[in-house]
Amino acid sequence: MQSSVLTKEINEKLTQAVDLCQHEQAEQAAAVLKTEIEKLEGLNLYNDGRADYYDFNTLMEMVMFQSRNLKVQVADIEEPLNRLYAMYGSVLLELGRLDEAEEALAVAMDWNPMSADIAFEHAEIFKQRKDWEKFKELTTAIFPISYKRREIAHGYRNLGYYFVEKQMWDEAVGCYLLSMSFADAEGRYQAEAELKYIHDETQGEAQRPSIGAMASYGKKYGFPIGPDAGIIETAMQYGKSMLANKKYEHAAYFLDIAYKLTENKELKDLLDKINAQITAVHKA
Repeated sequence: MQSSVLTKEINEKLTQAVDLCQHEQAEQAAAVLKTEIEKLEGLNLYNDGRADYYDFNTLMEMVMFQSRNLKVQVADIEEPLNRLYAMYGSVLLELGRLDEAEEALAVAMDWNPMSADIAFEHAEIFKQRKDWEKFKELTTAIFPISYKRREIAHGYRNLGYYFVEKQMWDEAVGCYLLSMSFADAEGRYQAEAELKYIHDETQGEAQRPSIGAMASYGKKYGFPIGPDAGIIETAMQYGKSMLANKKYEHAAYFLDIAYKLTENKELKDLLDKINAQITAVHKA
């Protein structure tokens, strides 16, 4: 079966499963995805030993992986296999079939170890099992691959939930407030709801920690304060390299990631100049 044909087939099954889920037919969606997975596994794809095959969703994911695995010969495949296994795992999670969900999401992470979204779904399994230490361990491990602000916010919300379960109220407040500084509107709403719960539960006694206290909590419990410095460095490095080679659209892609994480004014000015150059090239 030609790759492009297989890709089309997988995407059609994913679309069908989404539609079934939207109509509250999760069991049927799981069956569709399982059938497709079994068919693909029967094809025994990418076991030729020629390279390490992965399925990244974005250019930044691939670059992050390559920059950390310099000796690995990476081949980024066309077929959306990580999405297939990830969606199957998510549907199983919704159905409460946690062991099967864990297995499917582990395979999805094998195909794409740089997807924060898949990793968060995997961590959700342990939240539902109330395995709080594993939930925290998996959450803290996601920060080094979180290159979007909403992903960082999600990580802090997870930690806030962990601390609430441990009745460590000040730490929970600090994490939810940190999440709000990175979150989109939906994420801020979720954090605000949790902060109200903490206020009600503690009768207003939970305190907002100082910056120093949060740094201390981060060191003690193994989570960062702010974006991962390595991600910013990688985005800057690739952005400047692309700019030097006059690959303006790729330069803008990487530098925009760095800007959104740092909100650096000089970087914003550089981005504006690059985008103006891209516009000029398109008009020419």
